[in-house]
Amino acid sequence: MNKENRKAFFPIVLLFIILNGLILTFKTFLESHGFDREFLIWANLFLFFISIGGFLLQRKGLQSPNPQAFVRGMYASMMFKMFICMIVVLIYVFLFRSKINKPGLFTAMGLYIVYTVVEVTALMKVARKKKNA
Repeated sequence: MNKENRKAFFPIVLLFIILNGLILTFKTFLESHGFDREFLIWANLFLFFISIGGFLLQRKGLQSPNPQAFVRGMYASMMFKMFICMIVVLIYVFLFRSKINKPGLFTAMGLYIVYTVVEVTALMKVARKKKNA
């Protein structure tokens, strides 16, 4: 991985590390407010990996000289992330029907938005460096 790729991934990796640190640090606070800490860690890990996958799809489209390739990459990334998230949530609800952690689930939805914002911001920085973007 070259230096430019590492710089582009840095905000996503930093967000992952900070969120895991916060989840581990505020264990008693989270558990006293009804959060399942293990669920939050797994959700953070899952969102990290799909954000990296989505970022790679969008960046591949950005590197193409064809502007439609970027739009296709953006839509493919969005569809990939949405469908994977929906499947994972449905599996979670099916497996843990009686003990769904609603605060954790809603927090994971918020983390999805945070990861998306960081991913788009990192992609915009890459796009600014491209001459014909």
